[in-house]
Amino acid sequence: MERAAEWIESGITSAEFRRVEVLTHPDAPAALRFWQNRPADGIKIGRDVPSRAIARLLSRTVIYEPIEGGRDFKVHLAGSGIRRRFDRDITGECISQLYNAGDLQPRLNGIQDVLASNEARMAQIIHRAADLEVLRIELFQVPLAAPNGVDRWVLTFAFYF
Repeated sequence: MERAAEWIESGITSAEFRRVEVLTHPDAPAALRFWQNRPADGIKIGRDVPSRAIARLLSRTVIYEPIEGGRDFKVHLAGSGIRRRFDRDITGECISQLYNAGDLQPRLNGIQDVLASNEARMAQIIHRAADLEVLRIELFQVPLAAPNGVDRWVLTFAFYF
């Protein structure tokens, strides 16, 4: 998946975004269990992330920090699998810098929805070139408390097919 972002962003593919009720990736159940078994006070960076419960999924994670009142999000942490997709470490970059306009708004809407609802959300993104599916991504996004214990951020598990 070297340079996948560059290829996807080139306009060769089209993207379809949709919310889903079920994730099909074989690693998704571990993320779902992590959410279902969360402490009563929610997931917190430093206490629950990172943790053994999701150790094997950490390469697939991105933590988004709201900026500009939630109009954009800074990547607080990106796992190695995410780095491989972008061919660089995207930590510190804004989501608005990472995606073209067509891909950006659905991603922003999804993260904003997680923060507004304080609930987990699942989504699927399918990239196609003509009628051929070239990349499918399942996202499992959950709210979490920032290191200060007050601010709300979003933890995303990204599963690639």
